[in-house]
Amino acid sequence: MNDKYNCECGSNENLFILYDFGLIPQVNNYRHIDEKGDIKKYPLILAICNSCKLLQLTEMPDRENIFRNYDHYSSASANNAEYLHSIAEIINKRHDSKKIILEVGCNDGTLLKSLDSKHSIYGVDPASNVYDKNINDEFTILHEFFDIKNIEKIKSMIEKPVDIILGINVFAHNDSYMSMFAAVESLLADDGYAHVEVAYAADTVLSANFDTIYHEHFCNYTLTSLKNTVEHVGLKICDVEKINTQGGSLRVKIYKKSSRHEPLKNVSNFLEKEDRLGINDSNFYMELASKIDKKVETIKSMFTEKYFDDDVLILGSPARGVITANVCGFDKFNKAIAFDDTEDKQGLMIPGTSIMVHKPDSINYKKYNVACLLAWTYKDNIIDRLRNYGFKGKVFIPFPKSEYLII
Repeated sequence: MNDKYNCECGSNENLFILYDFGLIPQVNNYRHIDEKGDIKKYPLILAICNSCKLLQLTEMPDRENIFRNYDHYSSASANNAEYLHSIAEIINKRHDSKKIILEVGCNDGTLLKSLDSKHSIYGVDPASNVYDKNINDEFTILHEFFDIKNIEKIKSMIEKPVDIILGINVFAHNDSYMSMFAAVESLLADDGYAHVEVAYAADTVLSANFDTIYHEHFCNYTLTSLKNTVEHVGLKICDVEKINTQGGSLRVKIYKKSSRHEPLKNVSNFLEKEDRLGINDSNFYMELASKIDKKVETIKSMFTEKYFDDDVLILGSPARGVITANVCGFDKFNKAIAFDDTEDKQGLMIPGTSIMVHKPDSINYKKYNVACLLAWTYKDNIIDRLRNYGFKGKVFIPFPKSEYLII
């Protein structure tokens, strides 16, 4: 226990420390090979609130430094862009009449641009650099953090209550998550709802798949902890669906507590399933450290320590992959290179390592017979591409089960 750390739920209990990953760089801090000085690293410590059951970090770097000039572009990954288009299609098909729609963390507007033009469309995102580079002028964007502190600025932009708030993998990316949900409650129309998606902790962190834990991913939600969080600010979850993104995610519909909508039976069923799993029992979390240790040692013994001096191809460099690389000792690789579709990463090194990121079509794949799939959530797509590139060998897949695939 550490009396320094408390939860935003207001519990008098201190956070319970579950795992200390040590000092880890920010996942988007890519650098040129000739940049001088050691890369800055920060404590990465996972904890849990015994009251609301929210898995969270004890601290994160200054959000201004992370998000004001952001290095992630929604459209940079074809798979991610396609998925955001599919979210827009869900909204377009569900609503025939004009709606006021606000996206939280709209980034470069990939999702906004796929929404039907009959809707009144707005976005909030602190990073103006990604907006200026990619988005059209047809949308109104506020470059601020989405929280209760900025609620008057957001309301002055929209002027009316919001029918639909979209938050795709953003409500875990802030240590002021409670303030974010309070802003949702303040903005929603009486019958409006928030479509929120978050990585599901039971499938990720609690299964020792630790690569979802990084500084920008402050919270790791179960439905139980998400319900406890939103109810604290006057909201309720009325629908839930488990989906496959991010290695396992929750898609929920959130309404004001005063809304006429009531939670569907699937919500209580899901909560009961989590209770049987042990989510509400503090003892359930006590073995997590040993599970993560075992996973780290498995990856090291099966891959890192086995091939550190060989020609190795790293497949993708997503945020989660940067965590795997740093926790599992990829800084020891002498002759490894990586490929990634994101142009802004190409020609730079994976944070915390000397592994250079290349364009996928610039690599001589016949030179390599060992690869590691860091972007494992896009497994099928990347494996198909490897075959087309002419790669023949074995691919190590670290998560969700550490295993090799022969191509």
